[in-house]
Amino acid sequence: MFYEIRTEHARAGFGAELARYMDDTVIPLHQERGMTVVGSFTAIDDEDSFVWIRRFEDDADRARVLESVHSHPRCAAVADTVSALVGRTETTVRLEPTSRSGLR
Repeated sequence: MFYEIRTEHARAGFGAELARYMDDTVIPLHQERGMTVVGSFTAIDDEDSFVWIRRFEDDADRARVLESVHSHPRCAAVADTVSALVGRTETTVRLEPTSRSGLR
């Protein structure tokens, strides 16, 4: 099992709108298609950053879930809206919990 911490960087001044759209539209679509989203956050020191944590069993699970999301009919419209709100490329960090982690 591993986690991905993704940070989406909104265009200047669009952080609240991006956070709302992610929570109301993007994350529910991903969850409907089988993704486990552990949490979503706004950055205290950067009002235009949105962070979400996703969990996958392995690379095959990640590929399956993302294919299911990206092949869904709603995905193109969702991607267009996100592209309009995002100002720069997202960053993604993959993490594997240690044997003593509470997120194992």
